[in-house]
Amino acid sequence: MRMYFEPEDSEAFEAAKDLLIRRCTAWAEHEDLDPLALGSALNFRHCSIDGRLGYWTAGLVEEFLLSYAPRALSVPLEEAGHVPENLRLFLRYVHATGLADPAGDPLADLDAAITKAGAGFAAAMADELNFGVAKFWVMTAFRHGVDPADDVAMERFLDKVRAGEVGYNAEVLEKITARHLLDGGGLPERAVPQLPVSLPPDAELAAAAERTPVVARLRALVEWVGDGRALTSKGNLKLADARELVELLGTGDRIDPQIGDHTYRTQSSEDLPVLAGLVELAKEIRVLRVVKGKLVRVAKNAKLLRDSLALWTAAFGSLPSPELVTRGNHWAPEYTVIFGDIIDVVLPDILNTLYGFPEPMPVVRLEETVWLSFLETIWYADLDETTEAEWRHGVGADLRRVFATLAEFGAVTLATGVPDPIFRADLGPDGPAGFPPDTDARLRTALSSGATELVTLTPLAARAVRVGLIAAGRHAPLVGELSDAEPAGLLGTLSEHYTPEAAKAELAGWLAVHGGREHGLPLLLDAIRRSPFRTRARAMLDVLVQGVPDGAAVLRKLRHDPLLGPIAVQLLIDDGEFTMEELGEGEALRGIAEHFIHLLEAGGLDAVSDALAAIPPDEARGLTANLLASGHPDEAGLAELREVFTRRRPGHATVHPLAGISRSPKKARKKRRH
Repeated sequence: MRMYFEPEDSEAFEAAKDLLIRRCTAWAEHEDLDPLALGSALNFRHCSIDGRLGYWTAGLVEEFLLSYAPRALSVPLEEAGHVPENLRLFLRYVHATGLADPAGDPLADLDAAITKAGAGFAAAMADELNFGVAKFWVMTAFRHGVDPADDVAMERFLDKVRAGEVGYNAEVLEKITARHLLDGGGLPERAVPQLPVSLPPDAELAAAAERTPVVARLRALVEWVGDGRALTSKGNLKLADARELVELLGTGDRIDPQIGDHTYRTQSSEDLPVLAGLVELAKEIRVLRVVKGKLVRVAKNAKLLRDSLALWTAAFGSLPSPELVTRGNHWAPEYTVIFGDIIDVVLPDILNTLYGFPEPMPVVRLEETVWLSFLETIWYADLDETTEAEWRHGVGADLRRVFATLAEFGAVTLATGVPDPIFRADLGPDGPAGFPPDTDARLRTALSSGATELVTLTPLAARAVRVGLIAAGRHAPLVGELSDAEPAGLLGTLSEHYTPEAAKAELAGWLAVHGGREHGLPLLLDAIRRSPFRTRARAMLDVLVQGVPDGAAVLRKLRHDPLLGPIAVQLLIDDGEFTMEELGEGEALRGIAEHFIHLLEAGGLDAVSDALAAIPPDEARGLTANLLASGHPDEAGLAELREVFTRRRPGHATVHPLAGISRSPKKARKKRRH
């Protein structure tokens, strides 16, 4: 039972959704649960930026009840009043069965959020302005006595709409359509999953922030301002003050620069880009402000100045501005000005790309992707070959200056070295990168020419980027953050979102907090035993035995475990410990039952029917009877198999019932656990 599916994996998601709805309905017993309401809640999370079905917060509860459901759940208001309580029951089920994401809010907070948002649910559902375009027409059809589930009747209804024979609120539809065009229907694009990262403790990061020039300069600037400094009529620093600050803060700005035989007199602090940028940064993060022509300190933010990590993070968050590219140059080339205009979009993409990457990234790789983004911005321009080459090199030079600024800021580390082969692996005419031919050729040449410029995020920047990712609703796992998680939540998350190396580190940390292997391992195994889904139990056990030093020994001991035995046998066969032919009759039958239950959970009821159709009828009858009498521990799974066996439909199977179960040493997948 997975709780995360890629957007294109729609069949597997639908099968999981049906399974969750069936099991939740059975768990709730006499409660009146609406499958449409539960399905809508699951669709809401699946079609989100992170896609985690078990991740719920108070904010997400409010969004579902007051925004998503009113927009997408096409049912009459009188039939929708149960939705908040259905959501409450569903979330209780998710927590009771160990499916809740440990990063989500506690169940008590979710209950309170449902009560609060539920008070406004009916009004939100009744307001047509909250509808989506599709729901608008479905509800209009309802009002005209048309059943939207009747395709023929619905088509006739839409024909009448096109002919102008159906009355509707055109003003409301126009507003709904305009909103749809602006936000794409309210469904965010699924973000690329982020790999787990390891970060130093905050104390170490604070010490690193303390050593950065930007923190020292901001503090010195605020201290210099004191009780206030008068500004010019244009709101700039007075030139004498600017001269003093250039030396005091060590900004490196050149005053009265001499170029050749000519001296260019500095006319304003605006001509000193580093100092001017620092002052603007101090105002942006609200440690300074302008009041009645004076630059003054913001008293309520004095605490920020004392916290080096918070100060650095606030400053880092204000970096994406045109001045980062133009450096205050009023005569910058056109391509630099354009690049500055899109840096607020480009820089976060660059930082997110660098985040969590296991190897330093070649700057040329980022240079080419930035250029492609730049071309999308100037789609209207018709550049000749010479101008395009000049602009491409110019944007590349601008990007390198941005990286130099980030390095001085303490956000990236720049080096020269041979890039990891991974950065060439997706190139070539048939490569998955899908670059234009000229871009692909330049990259293959640059990445095959020995040493090149490399860039990586510092831990300070990685921490700040992670904060931004989480604020945007994305999943950004951090090794060590699950040390207090419930056992089921820990193993479920590791199995779906962690690399083997990160999972091992997270498990080691969790066990250390929970009394070591002697006390912690039984807790984890009990959580697996309690899982009502065999596919999830297998994934949890698999990640556990791969993450502990003696995983193979753990599996062998579990072979005859009443609850986990069939799963342990599957994993041992996968490891090549033995074959199906070496099992006793009872153990083999339980293993086959285990496989059918996995097929049921992953593919749905019809997948089991299709598998049975591949077996001759007489053999199938004997097999199904034996499976139901095999003593397999999953009573719920056997009950659903019994239902399928009794209503088996004819057809041709595409999956053999024993597919995936190794039956000979040659086919055993070697995945040794040490």
